[in-house]
Amino acid sequence: MALRTQGSVLVVFLWPVAVVLGQNGWSVTYTTQSICTLEGSTVELTCSYTYPSSYTVTTTFWFTKMETGVEPEDIGQDPENAGRLEYHGDKKNGHTLRITDLRESDSATYKFRFITDQTGGRYYGDPGVTLSATALQVKVTPTRSATSKTLTCSTTCTLTGNPTYIWYKNGQSLYWPTSQQYTVRTSETESYSCAVKGHEDLHSPAVCVQGQSCNRVTYTKRIICVLKGSTVDISCTYVGYYSTKSSFWFRSDKSTPEDLPRDPGYAGRVKYTDKETWRNEGPSILRITDLIEEDSAEYRFTFKTKNFEWGHSFPGTTLSVTGLQVKVTPAAEGQKTLTCSTTCTLTDNPTYIWYKNGQRLDEPTSQQYSSNMLVVWDSSVNIYSCAVEGHEGLHSPVVCFQVKVTPQQYSKYKTLTCSTTCVLTGNPTYIWYKNGQIVTDNTSPYSVYPNAVDSYSCAVKGQEYLHSPAVCVQGQSCNRVTYTKRRICVLKGSTVDISCTYVGYSTTSSFWFRSDKSTLEDLTTDPGYTGRVKYTDKKTLRNEGPFTLRISDLREEDSAEYRFTFKTYYFEWGHSFPGTTLSVTGLQVKVTPAAEGQKTLTCSTTCTLTDNPTYIWYKNGQNVQDNSSPMYSISSEDADSYYCAVKGHNGLSSPAVYKPKTTVSVSPSGEIVEGSSVTLTCSSDANPPVQSYTWWYKKNGGDYQSMTGPQHVFNQIQSSDSGEYYCEAQNEMGTDRSSTINMDVKYDPKSTSVSVSTSGEIVEGSSVTLTCSSDANPPVDKYTWYKKNGASLTGSEKTYNFTTISSEDRGEYYCGAENKYGHLNSSSVSVDVQYGPKNTSVSVSPSGEIVEGSSVTLTCSSDANPPVDKYTWYFQNKTFQNGFGQMYNISKFKSKDNGHYHCEAWNGRGSMNSTALMISLPGKQTSVMNAAVGIIVVVLVLILCLSGLMWFRKKSSKSISETRDTSENVQGDSSPVYDNISGMAMAPTATQTAATVVQDDVHYASVHFSRFKIQEVPLYSTVQLHQPQKQDEDVQYDAVKFNCPSYANRPTAAQTADEDSYVLYSTVNKPRTKKT
Repeated sequence: MALRTQGSVLVVFLWPVAVVLGQNGWSVTYTTQSICTLEGSTVELTCSYTYPSSYTVTTTFWFTKMETGVEPEDIGQDPENAGRLEYHGDKKNGHTLRITDLRESDSATYKFRFITDQTGGRYYGDPGVTLSATALQVKVTPTRSATSKTLTCSTTCTLTGNPTYIWYKNGQSLYWPTSQQYTVRTSETESYSCAVKGHEDLHSPAVCVQGQSCNRVTYTKRIICVLKGSTVDISCTYVGYYSTKSSFWFRSDKSTPEDLPRDPGYAGRVKYTDKETWRNEGPSILRITDLIEEDSAEYRFTFKTKNFEWGHSFPGTTLSVTGLQVKVTPAAEGQKTLTCSTTCTLTDNPTYIWYKNGQRLDEPTSQQYSSNMLVVWDSSVNIYSCAVEGHEGLHSPVVCFQVKVTPQQYSKYKTLTCSTTCVLTGNPTYIWYKNGQIVTDNTSPYSVYPNAVDSYSCAVKGQEYLHSPAVCVQGQSCNRVTYTKRRICVLKGSTVDISCTYVGYSTTSSFWFRSDKSTLEDLTTDPGYTGRVKYTDKKTLRNEGPFTLRISDLREEDSAEYRFTFKTYYFEWGHSFPGTTLSVTGLQVKVTPAAEGQKTLTCSTTCTLTDNPTYIWYKNGQNVQDNSSPMYSISSEDADSYYCAVKGHNGLSSPAVYKPKTTVSVSPSGEIVEGSSVTLTCSSDANPPVQSYTWWYKKNGGDYQSMTGPQHVFNQIQSSDSGEYYCEAQNEMGTDRSSTINMDVKYDPKSTSVSVSTSGEIVEGSSVTLTCSSDANPPVDKYTWYKKNGASLTGSEKTYNFTTISSEDRGEYYCGAENKYGHLNSSSVSVDVQYGPKNTSVSVSPSGEIVEGSSVTLTCSSDANPPVDKYTWYFQNKTFQNGFGQMYNISKFKSKDNGHYHCEAWNGRGSMNSTALMISLPGKQTSVMNAAVGIIVVVLVLILCLSGLMWFRKKSSKSISETRDTSENVQGDSSPVYDNISGMAMAPTATQTAATVVQDDVHYASVHFSRFKIQEVPLYSTVQLHQPQKQDEDVQYDAVKFNCPSYANRPTAAQTADEDSYVLYSTVNKPRTKKT
């Protein structure tokens, strides 16, 4: 079960709101200006501070009271706060005051102060942090309704952190509500209490909704800490609305409540001192005697009435049972601090008692010996223990022992007793030594025969090295060895003397040996000590005196236990008697954090050097004269190197300690190619060794990010890993940053794409640029352009230009990008060139002879991009009211529909008219003949005119033909053509009627009539009825072109830009029927 021993913990995280700036960089910043929390809980007050870099902070503390001209008092030194206050600092000039078991008296304004190593270098920060400690209390207030009341979980200040509340009804927790207020009925006889979630053990006292008559329990103390073996009273007061039927105490960690007197673990140790089951109210006291550590638990009280049982979830009293223990910690030079320690804070601020060698220390004029701490000299050989006043019999144990020799009455034997000044715990097993040799018997007392030359010593099993001095059974003349020092610790490389005194009769030989050797061997003959061992005062024939072993140039492997032995004519000193333990150590500087902004260097050894040496400190190789202790304080920002030595052994100094010197290397060297394996290594020369490596990197200009470890391996490095990298190495002496390397990852082209300069529509005739883009390192050095389903285009530049784009340039284009590491083609992009309608024409369906009344469909065709979105039909150059589709249908073709048809195609880029198409029904024979006669007359007149002209020309018909050709080439006109139409059948198409006909009659030359401008001329097709096959004679006239304007053929506005077509008149053959 987890026990609450130091109160609930409240840690407040707020943004800094109070900043106090001093001059020249002095400042204190508090995390928050005010905190309101519960009595009994734990709170942390946090601040940060700054000061000029030329100063070193030596002292930091918090205070609440300040008088003018008087240095504020550190609240940590106030005995009232003993065991409840802790200071915590960090490496960034942050400082935290932690107060446990808050009391109402702790409410105050706390300010932080720091003192530096220079005169006037003292500073504190205003306004400080106002701490308010409050208890919870339920207040009952009426509402507008007479049937209800409001309960408020009240505090004297507003609790920090928007807490969640817990309500208890008759000792049972409620799941709802969780707010600070709770509405109940006025008529209720129940009691209510509240708590804050996370601090359930700090609940308010229970209150009645109406008056003072309701069921409730109030505990006298919420937390109790007492000594193991003592007696404790746990009490509460309770009120029962009805007569109480039963009441008892139980442990909350039991699955079901059980009356403690029935618990076998408390048999004979528990009783209720004032239990009266028939009363309705009063105190109830649980007494537990002979406390053991297993009694630590939370104890709750419950009672039953006829109609009610007090709930079991209401928090009770937490009991902690502890023993006393003396802890030893280093203090100032040559001193140690003894602390009478417990696992919890003892209740009622006890007075401590200290014992020195079994005698109580009393100093009426000083509080030194009533505190739980005692400072003693490090060289002290006295024995200390502590106790608590009122519980003197529960003090901490001590151990010391010696051999006492007493004669047995009426016997020749004597009794040896391994005596101690106190009773050893744990029924120890004793070991006896006779003349340096272990005796198999292991009892105490021990009876021996009084031989005058025997000596005896004793020890406790498991602590053989702490044996007693050897004593003679009779008188002082007996064989014995007494070592001058039981333990020696010296420096590696130095010289040591290990000595003893011995008494032996007629000694024949003596020597030193190592106890860890399987056989005894005189050290002077041991090859491992050759040239390094000698006996400085060996006289083998004497019976007693000192005997000294000197070992020079000590090594760590010389660490061992060394024993002395000697022989006489009648006796050999035993080999099992413990000797002198030698420990060989080197010097090492250890670095530990100290006060804020400081470090402590300790000249450390693996054992405590003998004879309290004087230490020497070196800074950057120079002797520091002002310090001779094993500890040396430096600034946290100090970048110098330090090492230490011992006076008299200056040449055996420790290795220097210094902060890291950091470098970065990249493997392999040279260019880094994407996909390869790359290793970044952070190397550092440091002592102590580097504790942590941190990599910092920034990619693509972003923020720096971190990763840890001395190496960072990219198994397949990517282009995204390019960026700036550096590392930091940290040890106890500080942090060093390497130089920054720029890692440039090379890679072949990727993300190759083509973009078009015009984001909108591309119009024929405009300028268009295609751009090839690609991500590559090094940049692309060659581009290749392709048109899909075609060969590559000329040019190797990044852009491809169409100065004047045409419809033939339509298609899909893509590019290829290449650098020294590879090549990549882009996806294709479609270039869609838009243009106005072209090649507009009209076709008729059906294509054969048109029969009156049949259905005729005209279709308008045109090449355009975007496709034609509007067609307009014209009949005799006039638009149809309903002719706007691609096809125009005449469901029943009649003679009134005879005429010229053409269409106009439109899209968003322009329009174009088709060539006019003449469509007519075949007429009657007389009509055809009349038309043919008229035409013949006109042709004859023209022939006569031409004949007259030819009369006056001397040139041949060849010249006339050349003149005609020249005129046609200059004007570029097209003229009406009259061609032959067979009298046998109607020509089906214009192509057929336009064919050149060669007659065997008269051939007339062509005549040109100029017109003013080029214009479109309709194509006329004459449809002729079937005529009898038999004819008398035919007259054929050659084609004549009339180049003259016609109102019927005037162009529309949309046609003026186009070259006009011509009207084609077919030649008419007038068949002549022979008279019968």
